[in-house]
Amino acid sequence: MENQLYLFIIWEQSRNKSDDIISDIQSKFIIREIFEITWSEKYFLNNLVRFYGYALPDPKKKTLLCGTGSFLLIIVEDKNPIFIDEINFHGKVKKNKNMSSQKMKYRELVGKEFAIHGSISEKETNYNLTLLLHKTTTELQKELPKKWDGSIKKINSDLFGCNGWKNIEEFLRMLNGTIRYVILRNYEDLSINFTSNKHDDIDILTDGDIFLPYVCMTNDLESPKGRMPQIIINKNIIPIDWKRPGDSFYDKRWYNDVLNRRVLHNNQFYVPSQHDYLYTLFYHMIFHKRTISKEYKEKIIDLANILNITQISEDLLNDFNASKKYVEKYMKEMNYSHPTSFKYKLRNNELIRLVKFSLFILRKQGLLFFVKEFQAKVIRSISNNN
Repeated sequence: MENQLYLFIIWEQSRNKSDDIISDIQSKFIIREIFEITWSEKYFLNNLVRFYGYALPDPKKKTLLCGTGSFLLIIVEDKNPIFIDEINFHGKVKKNKNMSSQKMKYRELVGKEFAIHGSISEKETNYNLTLLLHKTTTELQKELPKKWDGSIKKINSDLFGCNGWKNIEEFLRMLNGTIRYVILRNYEDLSINFTSNKHDDIDILTDGDIFLPYVCMTNDLESPKGRMPQIIINKNIIPIDWKRPGDSFYDKRWYNDVLNRRVLHNNQFYVPSQHDYLYTLFYHMIFHKRTISKEYKEKIIDLANILNITQISEDLLNDFNASKKYVEKYMKEMNYSHPTSFKYKLRNNELIRLVKFSLFILRKQGLLFFVKEFQAKVIRSISNNN
């Protein structure tokens, strides 16, 4: 198993302490590479908003604290990580105690609370490096030297997607490194413009919906206000219908299972396992579309043959009521519920989730940021219901 990468950022205002910090990092980690990165003055604020996401309540104040000049990106490898579980609003996160401790140490050395950035988990590292270097950590592991040679490489580049994406491959590579997602269906005939020959939009499931507006914003200077920005690739607006656990389309436990069992399709983008593809498609036909089209009938039968599920046949699919009973039986076996049922709504009380989220935001970011996030939540809800 490859050793996990982490990173430190020494922002411009803290670079007078660079030598001391780098020397200390070398005594505790293996430095794989150091880059000096310069963002354009025009998009510096946009880059900062996208990089920190919802955790940055005042971007302009941050620029005064960290500066807007060139900064150092130090990519490290920890041979002796100490992992601890931390619970936050997003669930359980496995963070590296070594990285967390050193980040705080360097901030104390500089004398400014947030003048040094450090990634403390695999997820955060993936997110940061993909946006900064336009490559996933998987790609970087193959390219980085085993040990830093002492020279600082200079890069003049804004965050990945700052001015949009040249092609769908770029956009998907950005998603691969920043959030968990799957293209739920109809991915087999996607064209270079990310459109299907037979369908109006593409359904993408993600549990990273809080970060997603920031990842996908391009050259706007203001942070997103709840609405997803339009995804434009090579001047084409991409018709994406974003799904997330809790959106009342599928049981959120089913969604999470789909994400946990996802597979990389043709080494390009993530899709459901064949098992999940079959049953989410079957459910979609019975309970969303309320009819089984010829196209989907053929797809379900093909998947059933691949998986050797003999109960699914053309005769079954020609009988809507029998098909409905079959899907209901499967859901019962998997302990999945209809998200529109009273039992499901009671068990997955959205009010409780919102209260927990509110308390988390208030504790971490304060009242002003909470009010802004509440406004964004209202906008998202209105948008989702349109």
